[in-house]
Amino acid sequence: MTSSPAPRPRAERFARELAELKIPDPATARAALWLRLGGLLMAVGLVLGAVAFPLAHGTDNSLAQGDALAVGLGGIAAAVVGAALFLRYSLTGFLRFWLARQSYDLDLLGERLTTTLPTHPLPEGDPHHGVPRTDPAPR
Repeated sequence: MTSSPAPRPRAERFARELAELKIPDPATARAALWLRLGGLLMAVGLVLGAVAFPLAHGTDNSLAQGDALAVGLGGIAAAVVGAALFLRYSLTGFLRFWLARQSYDLDLLGERLTTTLPTHPLPEGDPHHGVPRTDPAPR
């Protein structure tokens, strides 16, 4: 088995070049703000829902019960919106990392494939582009 080229120096060079640019990402602070806001809305929604229950059950006045139910429904809506914001901005960070990793891996694969392909011209009509088949499936 042939050893693959070490991707370490290239990744280090890329990180060093990014650090030399010293360009702050303006969306990072905004994403962190929306992430915190989503978490806060979730917590506030849960607290409002928990407070509305005893308020609605603690009185026989239907007007007070209606107000408590409105507060509870507002809390549920705040919790749902907060959860959506939190999930969206949490996944954004993860998917950015995943996309960068995929891009790096595909670039590495492309470099590895270009170094292993034959340099002579392939015969006309070669369906496998010079790569031998290794699977035992019948043709």
